[in-house]
Order: sequence, then C-alpha cells, then structure tokens
Amino acid sequence: MIILFVVALYFGGVVVLGAVPVNANFTPPAEGVDVCLRSNGIHVDYVVPVRTAVVNWRDQHPPEHFPRLGRTPDYITHGWGDRGFYLDTPNWSDLKLGTALAAMSGLGEGALHVEYLDLPQENEHVVCTRVSEAQYARLADYIGRTFKRDAQGAVRRIDAPGYGAADTFYEAQGAYHLFFTCNEWVRRGLSESGIRAPAWSPFDGALLEQLRAANLRSRGD
Repeated sequence: MIILFVVALYFGGVVVLGAVPVNANFTPPAEGVDVCLRSNGIHVDYVVPVRTAVVNWRDQHPPEHFPRLGRTPDYITHGWGDRGFYLDTPNWSDLKLGTALAAMSGLGEGALHVEYLDLPQENEHVVCTRVSEAQYARLADYIGRTFKRDAQGAVRRIDAPGYGAADTFYEAQGAYHLFFTCNEWVRRGLSESGIRAPAWSPFDGALLEQLRAANLRSRGD
C-alpha cells in the first residue's frame, strides 16, 4: 500500500508540476539565439548553435574528439544522463534491467552526450524558440558547469565510442536518480536562464509543451 501511495504521489507530481510554468512571462525576442529541445520520445537534449557571439562550442568540443566527423555542422546537442546507461545502451533494445536499476539508484556517475548535427526540423519531438543573448549566456554557463574538467579547465572526454560518427561522451557532475533525471537537468537549465519551463519534469512531455506554450503566447494564439 505504501509503495502504491508513493508511486501515485510521484506521478501526481509529474502531472501537476508539469502543468505549472516557471518564467511564465517569457516571450521569444525578435533578435537573439535560436535554440531547440529535441526528444527521442523519452530523453531531451538541448540543440544550440555551434558558434555565436556568446560561445563557440568547438573550443570545448574540437574535431579531434570526433575522429569520424567529416564537415562540422552548424548545431550541437548537449544531453545529460547516467554514464552507465549511456555507454551500455546504444539502442533501447540493449536496455537491461540491471542498467536501469543502477541508473535510478543515484549511485552512478553522470555523463554528457554531445553530438554535432544540422538544425533539426520542428515536429512533435522537436520544439525551437528564440532567446536573448543574455538568456543564452546563462544557459551556456549552466551547460558548461555540468562538465567535469581537468586542472587546465578542459572538459574530460570519456574514452568510449559514440553512437555514430558525430557524437561522443564527457565526464559530468551530478548523479541521475528518480527526482533528478536527464529531463530535469534540461528543465533546470531553462529555469535558471529565464526561459519558460515546467516546475518539475522528470519526463520529456512537459518540457516540450511549456516551450510550445511560450511560442504560442508570443504569437498571441
């Protein structure tokens, strides 16, 4: 009975807090930086320009970290999660119960997954908006603070293959658990940056819906 109550409380919080916006008055500016949230149906990544006046991500993610990368696309993703889950589950068909339980325990290490790509087309799994340079600077700082760094301040790449030619992994701060998931990491970055987001979002849906609501608000729909 207690377990059922806790489960009901958890998913009740998902629904209620997912519908409550923070930075509810956020309106995409006429000029600024275009950013996107991209979901694979479960997990959300930031999609941001490789180079802006705020930051050039190539400085932290140089071509030598992506030995099979040909040309450098104009956009880059950052996603956070459990290191063991990332490295041991290249496809959902590879998911093992032990891997999932270890990730949810909060005892694992964090990792950042970074991928170069072209700007994705908006659809049910991709929502884009525009933010001010100041908001983007806060978001870039939030992402940057998540990396573990060496004594010289460089990000620490994990010596493991990516899922394809354009991605790789880095050591990261934090540990994944039921209340701080990959999507909650994305939500906190939006919240800190002054961008509309749900009050809590361990899953992907509320993140996308709150950003869509901000875009609709700006158009007066």
